[in-house]
Amino acid sequence: MLFNSSGYSGNLRMNSTESLESERRTAGNGRSGKLCSAPVEDLVPNPGPDAPSLGHTDSGTISHLPDRQSGSRGEITSAGSDLRATDNELQLWVLASIAFAIFYANYMIAPLVPALSREFSVPPRQLGWLIPGYLIPYGLSTLVYGVWSDWWGRARTLVSLLFFAAATMILISFSDSSRTLVAARILSGVGCGGIVAIAISIVGDRYPYAVQGRPMGRMFGAIAAGIGLGSSLGPILNPIVGWRNEFRALAVVCCLGAVLVLRSDGPVISPNRRATSIRRVIREYLVVLDAPRGGRTLAFIFCNGAFHGGIFAWLGLLLARRYHLHDIGIGFALVGYGLPGIFFGATIGRWADHYGRRYVVPLGFLWAAGCAFLLVPRSTRFIAGLAITALSVGFDATHPLMSSITTSLNPKHRGQITGLATFANFVGMGVGAVCFQHLIRFGFGIALAFFASAQTLSGIAALYAFRRERPQMRSVPPVCDTQCDTQFVAPS
Repeated sequence: MLFNSSGYSGNLRMNSTESLESERRTAGNGRSGKLCSAPVEDLVPNPGPDAPSLGHTDSGTISHLPDRQSGSRGEITSAGSDLRATDNELQLWVLASIAFAIFYANYMIAPLVPALSREFSVPPRQLGWLIPGYLIPYGLSTLVYGVWSDWWGRARTLVSLLFFAAATMILISFSDSSRTLVAARILSGVGCGGIVAIAISIVGDRYPYAVQGRPMGRMFGAIAAGIGLGSSLGPILNPIVGWRNEFRALAVVCCLGAVLVLRSDGPVISPNRRATSIRRVIREYLVVLDAPRGGRTLAFIFCNGAFHGGIFAWLGLLLARRYHLHDIGIGFALVGYGLPGIFFGATIGRWADHYGRRYVVPLGFLWAAGCAFLLVPRSTRFIAGLAITALSVGFDATHPLMSSITTSLNPKHRGQITGLATFANFVGMGVGAVCFQHLIRFGFGIALAFFASAQTLSGIAALYAFRRERPQMRSVPPVCDTQCDTQFVAPS
């Protein structure tokens, strides 16, 4: 079943039980030749409902795992592991496809600003809120959808949002004026918000922090593909099929994704049916911000989003003014943006798992800053295209890894915390787009130099802030800083 609860923690617990049983037999034979009369279950402490798991299940006990059959423990463990591995891979591809469609719809708009300006006969500055008008509502809505997915269930919330997003994309395709288009984009931000955040929460539910690099790399590789193809194929297809038909096709993809989720038998993780007050939700958000790992990671996510979102929002206009390119030319110039994430996203994630995020994340900040500095002077189209392609590597080496840190903070409220991280990222992108728009009046070179300098300072600060993000042992569960209701995983 594609979206059923998996039992990674339960499998780990079963293996621990077998190991203890073997040790008990050995100890008993050494003392009196008889087995100890104490049951094996008494030797394994019960973590209780509030204890943290590795981030995949609610309690990690065998009794909570579905579809258990009697028989040999080794056979059940082997068969269950193979089935769960297959389900996890299928689920990962479905979630990656959904994330691809959402980001394709988002990133195809920025390169189309010159074309939309001509179509609606308005200057580009009047379309300035097309990008931040989508990003800011997107980020704000994730604060609500993350909490809702924790209470109502991941799959149900995901299906509802996919149908909502499809409806808003259809509405965008029928816009007949610039004001209607901006209003529809704002509504689309509300509709699409939370979809990718819930998908990331599902990945956090299924995989422990120590091995999240590969699945997170695949998820953000799909996001990078949506970014790359949306920014390149979107404007290329505009003269052929039209941007309106592109949005209609993406609405169909969202509906198909919702159908695939509906065909499953249950949610990925059991929802928390306990009623949660608004005051409690706000208090938990504040606790996340007060935690050292939570507060600093969210701050860097915001700054990183402001940098990448601000520059990309106006790359299409930069290429149109500096190199006099039209839709197809802009599309080919941006064709490399996002491609490194497709081919190297999982590899970068494995590097982070092996060497630690303390090295990879700061290097990603500094790499992106260097690429932005390369765009400051006027150069050939080829060099500009290479710099734009390399710029996306900085995103692939920072945001996925910082997102995996946030998903490890509190497994009980992973959807809520992931929503907070997505809020920081998209609001940062929206703020960055507005700031870059105001800096353009002084020239694209000055705007790029300002953003690149700020990213360089962020990279230097990241060297200190992430110095303790070392690789974790896969066989050792995370250690909690506290035993209260809101628990945080400390790095090893």
